[in-house]
Amino acid sequence: MKLTTKVILFLLALGLSAGILIIGLASQVVRSTQEKNIYEIGSEKADALAVDTQQGFELKSESILLPILLAEQLAGVDADYVAALDTEGRVLAHTNVAEKGKLYDDPLTKEMLSQDKPGMRIVEEGGSLSMELWAPVWLKRNDESNEQFLLGGPLAAVSTHRLGTIRVRMPLRETVLTVTRITRQMSLIIGAIGLITFIFTLVFMRKLLIPIRSLADGTRRIAQGQYGIEVPVVSHDELGDLANDFNRMSKVLADTTVSKDYLGNILSHMIDPLVVMATDGTIQMVNQATLDLLGYAKKELEGQRAHVLFMSKEQSSMGAEQETLIMKGSVRNLELEFLKKSGEKVSVLFSSSVMKDEKGDATGVIAVAKDVTERKRLESIIRQSDKMSAVGQLAAGVAHEINNPLGVILGFAQAALRRMTPGEVLEMPLKSIEKEAIRCKDLVQDLLTFSRVSKVEREPLDLNKTIEGALSLVMARARTAQVEVRRDLAPDLPRVLGNPNQIQQVIVNLANNAFDAMGAKGVLTVKTETLKEDPLTWICLRVTDNGSGIAPEVLSRVFEPFFTTKPVGKGTGLGLSLIHEMVKKHSGTIDVKSRPGNTEFCIKFPVRLALGSVPRA
Repeated sequence: MKLTTKVILFLLALGLSAGILIIGLASQVVRSTQEKNIYEIGSEKADALAVDTQQGFELKSESILLPILLAEQLAGVDADYVAALDTEGRVLAHTNVAEKGKLYDDPLTKEMLSQDKPGMRIVEEGGSLSMELWAPVWLKRNDESNEQFLLGGPLAAVSTHRLGTIRVRMPLRETVLTVTRITRQMSLIIGAIGLITFIFTLVFMRKLLIPIRSLADGTRRIAQGQYGIEVPVVSHDELGDLANDFNRMSKVLADTTVSKDYLGNILSHMIDPLVVMATDGTIQMVNQATLDLLGYAKKELEGQRAHVLFMSKEQSSMGAEQETLIMKGSVRNLELEFLKKSGEKVSVLFSSSVMKDEKGDATGVIAVAKDVTERKRLESIIRQSDKMSAVGQLAAGVAHEINNPLGVILGFAQAALRRMTPGEVLEMPLKSIEKEAIRCKDLVQDLLTFSRVSKVEREPLDLNKTIEGALSLVMARARTAQVEVRRDLAPDLPRVLGNPNQIQQVIVNLANNAFDAMGAKGVLTVKTETLKEDPLTWICLRVTDNGSGIAPEVLSRVFEPFFTTKPVGKGTGLGLSLIHEMVKKHSGTIDVKSRPGNTEFCIKFPVRLALGSVPRA
């Protein structure tokens, strides 16, 4: 909508509102004045009639009352009728003799009879307005005794008695006509004034908009890249000052080599997050990479304090420490954690520098960050792999060194037990030696399995069938522990290359760990699905339990050999290490996520077929 149209509509609305208000007020004043005059005349006559008709009321005589009422109606009082009513509302006399003897019991009449003072009401009947006036008629007597008067005693009290009511109806036809006439005249006057104002406004707006249109045209041309243009200065008022300022701005833009759009284009295409902060730590600008990384909308970050990047509102004091460190000066490759809107933390390398003006005063801080989450994950995998390799070599050497003497100990203990008569003193010690030797033998076997670097025999297999076979091995313990085992196995999975025995061992170990973490009524869920991660396709095996979860400080060490949180004698700490090694030998990956009430192991096997094999039908 153009400015001229807006101004015209505004003035039109203002004029109509003012006109309606003025006409309404004037009409109300005229009407009130007319009604007041009529009321004063009518009430004066009604009061006079109340005195003149006292005898007629006392005698209830129409012959006395009617001449007085008719004389009053014909004596210059413009009344529709004049009536005399008794205290019950019955007509004693009426200028319309046909009403004689009627009983009025309408609400207005009841109101009149209940009032002790003269009054008035405006009523509408048959589309016409009229004024109903009334005045009570009283009989007054002095109950005095001649003896008291002669003796100089006080006069007796005046007693009053209600005889009836005088009712007068005064028409308001002239009042309505007067109000209508004045309203019409004022409407014509206001309409003429509005028309003159409208014409004047059009002429004024035309002259006013000429320099504004020039400025608008100049703005459009600058937006199209035509810097350096000038608009004519046609006046020496505020619009003239605005035109001069516009011309100066256009010249400055023409001298600028890099435009805001060009810089914005550079910032929006940066692949690393960029944050510009004021000296008080308020975020002034972020680029699209920052929004994509943290999951915020632009308006949710700009204007906030910088600590929102690092900590939640509940941890704002910790975030403030990070903010203070950054605002002190330049920082290079500081390893921090950004906090996403979802609450997830992102590891970044953070660098910042202080912006300064021509005087050398700090005006803000420019900060860039590089997401190193993937790099840290890969570094963790490499460290874990190196650690496992070193431990594997150590385990292989230790296992081979202790395997032979352990066999001798176990052999002699078992031979001695076979030659021993039950109940002998040494039977119990020898059985303990045999039990602990077998335990050590199992541990050595686990070490050998963990350290074995030879290739296992692998074949294309149906992972779902392998899982069903493994679960059949743990169902007895599941029933004993009152744990529900749920299957969510995707149909028609591609075959993977693997060793069925080792994959079953992986599932059994994970299930046993889950049973240890869950109490009765626990739920163990085993799920398979296909994942597409270019350029490979993976089969994902997820084993989830609703147990107590793994503490964050322990989570990063669960795959370390000999690391266990179980009591002494309850575990060797090799279970998850063996699982990790077996998955690795299958060219797969294993990850774990845990929180109280939920722990999930995700194992991914690549979809690959052995030479000569065929895809599953």
